[in-house]
Amino acid sequence: MNRDINDIFDDIALTEEKISKESYEEGFKTGVDEGNLEGYKLGYAQGVNVGEELGDIYGICEAHLLLTKAEKVKKTLKQLQESIDSFPRTNDPEADIVGDLEHIRSQFKKVKAMLRLGGESHEPKKDLSF
Repeated sequence: MNRDINDIFDDIALTEEKISKESYEEGFKTGVDEGNLEGYKLGYAQGVNVGEELGDIYGICEAHLLLTKAEKVKKTLKQLQESIDSFPRTNDPEADIVGDLEHIRSQFKKVKAMLRLGGESHEPKKDLSF
C-alpha cells in the first residue's frame, strides 16, 4: 500500500469528524425508529377512543331513528350518521380529523337537545390532541 503521507494525516485529522458523523447517523436512525413506534402506539390509542365514541353516537342515532316519528329529527339523525360515515378511516394527511370530530360532536349536541337527552354519559372522555 503506497499511500500519500498527506492522505494518512488527513485520515488522522478527520477521524473525530468521521466518528461524529457516523454516531449522529446511527443515533438519528434509532430516534426515528423509536419515534415511529411511539407515534404508532399513541395514534392507535387515540383512534380506538375516537372509534368508540363515534360508534356510541352512531348506535344512539340508529335507536332513535327507529323510535322517533318527527321527520325533522330523523333528518338530523341521518345527517349525523352521514358525517360519521364520511369520517376518515385511513391515514390521509389532508383530512381535518380534529375539525371533523368537533363537527360531529356539535351535531350530536344538537340531536341531544332535539331529543331532550340529558346527562353527560355520551360526552367525550377527553379531547383529541396530538
